[in-house]
Amino acid sequence: MTQYRDLTIIPLDGKEELVIACDSSAAIGEKKGDCVKTSPAITAAFCLRVPLLEVLAIGAQPIAVIDVIGNEYDTTGKKMLEGIKEELTRAGLSNLPINGSTEENMPTVMSSLGITVIGKVLANQKRIGCLKAGDAVYYVGQPFVGKEVVAHRDMIFSYAELANLLEVPGILEILPVGSKGILHEAEELAKSSQLTFELAEEQSDTLELKKSAGPATVLVIGVSSTKQEQIEQLKLGLKFIGYVKEER
Repeated sequence: MTQYRDLTIIPLDGKEELVIACDSSAAIGEKKGDCVKTSPAITAAFCLRVPLLEVLAIGAQPIAVIDVIGNEYDTTGKKMLEGIKEELTRAGLSNLPINGSTEENMPTVMSSLGITVIGKVLANQKRIGCLKAGDAVYYVGQPFVGKEVVAHRDMIFSYAELANLLEVPGILEILPVGSKGILHEAEELAKSSQLTFELAEEQSDTLELKKSAGPATVLVIGVSSTKQEQIEQLKLGLKFIGYVKEER
């Protein structure tokens, strides 16, 4: 078993590996104690989005979803489950099995949810540690968090866009960005290949790069140095932020 960033990877038979990702959400919903008011369905959809993207981004195929809802089934849990199913449909995974639990013993005043996504990947096809010194790092999307996510939902990249990026020759590795921001995840991307990240001079203003991207509203992308020019010509909306280099 290995821990890779936010993923747990468990070898199965020498060829396949189990990939496990999880995320949690609290104080976002319709309850009295919630800090951000929105539908529990939206809360659950975005909570699922994070681990689902993490599994998909390394080339794994999701096989199950587990939800742990810290609220009553009727009506908060029911709405959350609806949101989970809607998000799976958006991802083209409407037939994925779902298991979970709700809190039926205690009254709650704040929305709470945890989601785990389990996937499988061929060990020799997972997109981890694929970069070489000189490869470029880009990002796509905008960092939104809290109320911004609800307000700009139509601007957030889709699962179809991720799938398209995974098919582009020269795009080697993709990493969803969460609360630690673009810059942190670019550094993590480099570390996975035993390299360091060097921020481009034109990116000296790192305010946006350090901002939380909430429920994975940004993807950091590693691009082969041999394909960089061709990929930029594709007009994919990628923003260049730097390179990876050998550790000193």
